[in-house]
Order: sequence, then structure tokens, then C-alpha cells
Amino acid sequence: MSLTHKAIYAFKWSALGEIASRTIGPLVFLVLARLLVPEDFGVVAAATVVISFSQVFADAGLAKALIQRQDKVEESANVVFWLNLGIGLVIATLIIGGAPFIAGFFHDERIAPVVQVQSLQILLAAFSSTHTALLQKALNFKPLFWVRLVTTAVPGLASIPLAVHGMGYWALVAGTLIGQAAQTTVLWRCSPWRPRWALDRSRLFELIAFGKWAMFSGLLGWFYGWMDAIVVGHYLGPHDMGLYRTGSTFVTMVFGIIFSPMLPVLYSAFSKLQHDPTKIGNLLLLTIKGIGMVAFPISAGLIWMRRPIEQLIFRDEWAGIGIVVAILALAQGLAWLVGSNGEAYRGAGKPHFETWAMVLSLPAYFVGYVVSVRFGLLVFLLTRLVMVFFGLVGQLMVSKMVFQLRMADFVMAGHKSFIISFSMLGFLHFFGMSPEDGWMGIACKGIAGLSLCAGLIAFVERDYIAKLKAMVRENSAESLKKCY
Repeated sequence: MSLTHKAIYAFKWSALGEIASRTIGPLVFLVLARLLVPEDFGVVAAATVVISFSQVFADAGLAKALIQRQDKVEESANVVFWLNLGIGLVIATLIIGGAPFIAGFFHDERIAPVVQVQSLQILLAAFSSTHTALLQKALNFKPLFWVRLVTTAVPGLASIPLAVHGMGYWALVAGTLIGQAAQTTVLWRCSPWRPRWALDRSRLFELIAFGKWAMFSGLLGWFYGWMDAIVVGHYLGPHDMGLYRTGSTFVTMVFGIIFSPMLPVLYSAFSKLQHDPTKIGNLLLLTIKGIGMVAFPISAGLIWMRRPIEQLIFRDEWAGIGIVVAILALAQGLAWLVGSNGEAYRGAGKPHFETWAMVLSLPAYFVGYVVSVRFGLLVFLLTRLVMVFFGLVGQLMVSKMVFQLRMADFVMAGHKSFIISFSMLGFLHFFGMSPEDGWMGIACKGIAGLSLCAGLIAFVERDYIAKLKAMVRENSAESLKKCY
């Protein structure tokens, strides 16, 4: 089976896993949003900031290094497991001791016990990260589908009854921990690999050499992913942090259903082509064009639906979340244009290039956030949108260095979809949306607009679509020849 055919097969199972998890996940999320208030989500978000930060160091980039490695896999996996577990123990201990200081930073004493309890999540993740990496490395996403399916349902089954009985933010904490425990258990059942009481020191230093860049990149990625919420939580309090983070989660959830399945598959595919930067660059451009064809219509649709989302999905306590969703939808649509660049850098064995791409734009993000948040959440959101362009420029500059791709290549890959999508948004706004429409009227207008938008994009990008179809047919034919 050719690499492309294996990648397509893997993408199918990865996509199914993401769709299953991101179908159940949004339902749980929406139910909990109606049962809880922004402050509950804000308290848990503050604790999650710390846990996610710690997990960057707990993994130390070793899972990515293991996937990229092509020899001595068994010995390398053993090193990754024990090192992850040891680092996890140290970090969990530090978090438990430092919880009061963390609560002081966010000006809310409720955060301290939440952080201490959630530190168990680091240890549970350390027990299963090696198993996940080995399955991804082999492009064996079928078992991971079942893992995602089972472990996505468990947090909801735990959190919703607790929320109904008035447990507040503790319902979210319990769901997270039970879900992580279920994931660890299922991965050990699905993966045949088991750790041995041995440590190959030569493999250790080789993995750390690669993993340090992946870890540093992950650390910068954490700053990108959480720095905004940290600033909002510190300056504006748990309510606005919950409002902002929940709106961000909603938007990320919508985009993630489509795009998250492709990232582990692309990383594995890029890793197989690591000795041919030209082929990686060509695959990257094909990916970017496809992303733009889907991301921009999603952005436009969420902007148009911002009022129904606020009025019909959330309760009165969530007033203002519609504008959060609208602005972040546009930001996410633009950011996803370079969403696969990091996988290409790491797949080429050059994770430090992704690091430098982030370093180029991180200072502008930080300054923009700290200055703008003092003027309120709306100004902060608009600044957040402007900062996305700094991130795009940084990624484009690095892509030119690594794969000799021009900035014009990226612009040409997405400009048609952008123009069509936001022209359609203007068309929908012209017809307007009235409260009398109800769900049925809103849905009919949305489906009509989306269908017309998709049809126009498919027409102007017909050559690209034909090329993808030809690639699939060609690789399917090669696979059949090998079978016979």
C-alpha cells in the first residue's frame, strides 16, 4: 500500500474518531453551558491553563520524536514512557504545592483546590502518551477511533448528572479526570506495546535532542493557545474569562470537527517524505488550498449565526457571547491557513523552524493583549483578530526558508474561497434575519447560502478538485496492483 493510500485510509479513521468525539463533545458542552454559568467555566479554565502548561513539559516533545523516528522504535518507546512518567510525577508535585499562588494570580481562591485535583490528569496522560504515539506512527488510526469514541462519552456521562445536582465547576473537574482515566485504560487495552524495566541512554539523548525543539514549540503553542485567556482572567475576572474561553471553545469545536483529524495523518505523511522538502512543500500547498475552501465558509457562517447562537443556544447569563463567536470565527478561519505548517516542519525533521515562526510573532501578541484588555473585552477581541495577521506573516516567512514557498503561493491558494465566502455573507445580511424566522427560517437561509457558496467554490476550484480525484484514483490503482 502506497504512502498516500495509507494516509487516506488513516485519515478516514482519524476523521471518524474526530467526528464521533466532536459530535458527542459539542452536545455535552451545550448541555453543560445551559446548566452552568460563565464563572464555573472560568474557574476550570484557569486551572486548565496550569495543567496544559505542565503537560508541555511532562511530554517534553518525546511523543513527536518517537513518531518521527524510523529505527530502534521499541527501545525509543521504552525511553519515552519512563521519562514521561518521571517528569509527570515531579510536575504534579510542584503544582500541588504551588496551587495557592496560582489562585492568587487569578484573584479567586476557588481555583487552588481545582488545580490540585486536576494535577492527577498529568500522571494519567503520562501512562498513555507512548501508546498513542506508536499507533499514530504506524498510521493505525482504527484503534484510536474506538479510544476517542469511548473516552469522549465518559466525561459527559459524569459531568451532566453532577451539574444537574448543583455541583457547579466540580462537575467539569470530575468529568475531565474520569475521561482521562478512561482514555488511559482503553489505550492500554488497544495497544499491544508494554514498557520494560530498561533505559537505553543512547536513545535517551537522541530523543531529547529532537524533543527539545518539539517541546519548545509546544510551549510556544501553549502561549498562543492560552495567553489570551490568561490575560482576560487576570485583568477581567472569571466571568469574562468564562465568556471568552467558552466562545473560543465553541468556535474551535466547529473548526475542529473538520480539520483536527488531518493533523496527525499529515504529520505521519510528512515524516515519510522527510528527505524531500520539495514534495513536502507541494503537499503543504495542496493542503492549504483545501483548508481555505472549507475554513472561510465556516467563518462566514458563524459570523452570520452569531445572534441565534447567543439567543437560542446559551442562556441569559451568557449575554455577549455572540460577538465573541463572530470575531473568533474570522480569526480561526485565517489562522487555519497555516494550521498544517507545523506538521510539515516537524515531519521534515526540522521542528525548530516552527519554533522560530512562533517566536517571530509572540512578542506582538503579548503586547497587544496586555494593552488592549485594559479597554474591555470587545477591544481585546478586535486586537486578537489583528494579531492573527502577525502570526500568518511569521509562518509564511519560515515556509519560504524551509520549502522555498512564496508568499504569493499562500495568497493564491486561499483568495478565491475568501472572496466567495464573504461575498455570500454580505448577500445573507442583505436579506437579513428577523426574530420571526425561528429555527426553521434561519436554517433554510443558512443552508441556501452555504449551498450556493459551496457550489461557487467548487466551480472556481474545479481544477484542484479534479487533481485530488486523480491522485486518489492513481493511488488506489497502485494499491490494487500490489495486491495482485
